Amino acid sequence: MVRTARVGSALVAAGAEVLVGTAEPARHIMTAQGLDSFPLTELPPFPPREPGEEPPPAPARIRLAEPDYLTVCLAEERAAIREFRPDMVVSDFRVTGAVSAALEGVPAAWIVNSGFFTHPFPQVMSDVVPQLRQLGVPEDIACRILGDVLYIPDWSRYDPLSGITSQESAAALRSLAEIRHVGPVLKEAPDQSPSRAEARKRLGVDADGPLVYVSLGGTAQGFGPLTTIASLLGEVPARTVLVTGPNIPPERLPGHTADQIMAYTEDSMLWTRAADLVVTHGGHTSTMEALCLGTPLLALPGHAEQEWNASRAVSLGTGEVLPADDVEAEFVPTVTRLLGDRGLAHRARTVGEVLAYRDGAAELASHVMAFASLAALERKRDD
Repeated sequence: MVRTARVGSALVAAGAEVLVGTAEPARHIMTAQGLDSFPLTELPPFPPREPGEEPPPAPARIRLAEPDYLTVCLAEERAAIREFRPDMVVSDFRVTGAVSAALEGVPAAWIVNSGFFTHPFPQVMSDVVPQLRQLGVPEDIACRILGDVLYIPDWSRYDPLSGITSQESAAALRSLAEIRHVGPVLKEAPDQSPSRAEARKRLGVDADGPLVYVSLGGTAQGFGPLTTIASLLGEVPARTVLVTGPNIPPERLPGHTADQIMAYTEDSMLWTRAADLVVTHGGHTSTMEALCLGTPLLALPGHAEQEWNASRAVSLGTGEVLPADDVEAEFVPTVTRLLGDRGLAHRARTVGEVLAYRDGAAELASHVMAFASLAALERKRDD
């Protein structure tokens, strides 16, 4: 939702009128950016699993393919499109967004990292598309679930299409008119971010003391490692700030030893800039924030896509990956070593200086404006 809000803001700055559909709990993010929004039905998050707790049996098909969910999504989106009459619909991994747009005769685009074409997108094609057909969506529209344009919020060097091996994903990509790597889409342009000293001043943090910022994502999937880390933060030789994510209440971590804990922050980029080390699950946004802001990171990935994201920091010499099996024994020694590595800090700053001057949101918005304008001209010609 933060990424979507940033894209919306960039489109407004480019001269567009924007309406954002989002789950009700996230509408405050749009309001904070001055964006008009309306509520959309969304699936509830997975509940936190206790450390060692076995995951539930895998369902026969992904939750996104539930017919009642798809029916409601299509109805809500199509009603909004008819009322707002947009020139283009842009979806951030919402499986019905481009379908609703096509049913209403509007061009559409998706924003998604290429890692999602390994998982879960093949399941979207195998489960969601047949269900859409059963709900009466014409086959040619149901199969073009990505719409007309795919925006990858990264550089091709780190998010290459060559890594997509799934036959289902490859078939879906062939239906597109265009695929564009636009660069990272962060909450704000990295080159507009304040200095480390200014960030600490705004956050009320000591100007010189070491600071570690810990965030393992917005879902509850990182609850197990988060529980382990939370109990160890008191041993870290630095001020520690722990963000649990909106789906893990801080009270679920009664044994935490962090100096500061919160469920959610609007200031993730500010904390990342202020920190000497970011501990992350290797999510795309948190990894790119650390790289673009010049802050070393320690990644604790939970699945292959996060491992791939974290590998970028490793390849650039600005961070390390700690395997899940090593977290309990190696977390404190690793954090301590990284905090004392001046070469690491220097390399991270150098990388940040190189990466900070490309704003993916502005580039994406510029292309949307051009694509939507041309599509509108074509529709007028046909009329």
